[in-house]
Amino acid sequence: MSSLTTFQDTRHQTPAHRTKTRRRVTIGQMIFLVIAVIPITWSILYYGLIASNRYLSESRFLVRSAKTQNVSGLSSILQTFGISNASDDSYAVQSYILSRDALHDLMKTLPMETFLNREGVDPISTCYKPWSSHDFETLYQCYLDRVDATREETTGISVLAVQLYRPEDSKLVADRLLELGEQLANRMNKRAENDAVASAKAFLQQAEARVVEANQNLTAFRNQQNFLDVKGQATPAATVMTALASEIAKTRAEIDQQTRLSPSGPRIESLKTKVKVLEDQMKIEQSKLTGGKDALSNQISGYEDLMLRKTIADQTLEIASKAIDQARLDAKRQRIYIETIVKPNLADDSTRPKRLRMIVSVIVVSLMLFAVVWMVVVGGREHLNHNAE
Repeated sequence: MSSLTTFQDTRHQTPAHRTKTRRRVTIGQMIFLVIAVIPITWSILYYGLIASNRYLSESRFLVRSAKTQNVSGLSSILQTFGISNASDDSYAVQSYILSRDALHDLMKTLPMETFLNREGVDPISTCYKPWSSHDFETLYQCYLDRVDATREETTGISVLAVQLYRPEDSKLVADRLLELGEQLANRMNKRAENDAVASAKAFLQQAEARVVEANQNLTAFRNQQNFLDVKGQATPAATVMTALASEIAKTRAEIDQQTRLSPSGPRIESLKTKVKVLEDQMKIEQSKLTGGKDALSNQISGYEDLMLRKTIADQTLEIASKAIDQARLDAKRQRIYIETIVKPNLADDSTRPKRLRMIVSVIVVSLMLFAVVWMVVVGGREHLNHNAE
């Protein structure tokens, strides 16, 4: 059966059918009353007459960092000490403004409970409602409803918006939040500088420890070998070997001469014995320089290794001694600060709530919801009537 009936059909309906029709009209009216009439009437009454005015104070600021593009070798080392860039810090400032810490800091200097619960504010807009608890968490939720901080991705500018029930309250809170944001930036700068200097000092202490260790190892090596300059010890040995080689050559020349003059002369044997003795001594001197584990060449190798370690330690200490000043300089170059582009304004007129927009929104949503529910109800009835037939 269709929901649309002609006048002729209605005239021939039985009393039961007429009662059912009246019941349908009553149900439809109830649905329209609950879904459309009551919400629309309430929105008109509340937003038109009851809702308290809120005054918007808006500010725009930019978190900047004076960075240097010239990075030296020492600066590249110090980059491990790290300072976050300004784009990340803008999100940090934004998160702080919307945090419980910010509300705690505001309450130290401003009566935030009074600002959020002004006398004369309608019971729906006030923070402490009759059914809510009067604690910090409730106050914080009201704070989030009245304070907003966003960042424009295209420009990097952050927007701070505060809307309270008096224009001077909104301006005071906005001004104080900007001050707290600057204090946060200063704390972050100080922390970054302290971390960089602490890391540089630790680097310096490690370099100093390496220099001390290198000097101690070198001293222990010299005491073990019983001389100060290992390379200097090679000079006398080389001089002795040169003298021995010269004497051997001279003796062999004399042997050749005696052999030609008197092959059977007694002096030849003594000269050969002298050559053999000189050659044995030559081998002994050579073994001192390039022989076994106690040879001078091994000692020179160990000495040069210790000297190389000492040279590296001295150079590291020189770099580390400059690292502290460089760390402070880099921290100052990368300091972040808040630059206020638009100062918080003192509103002349209330801009919140947007009364007409809210009323129209409620009307549109209510009528759309009623249309959907009514179509479901009518469709369900037609389905039941069809099954009954």
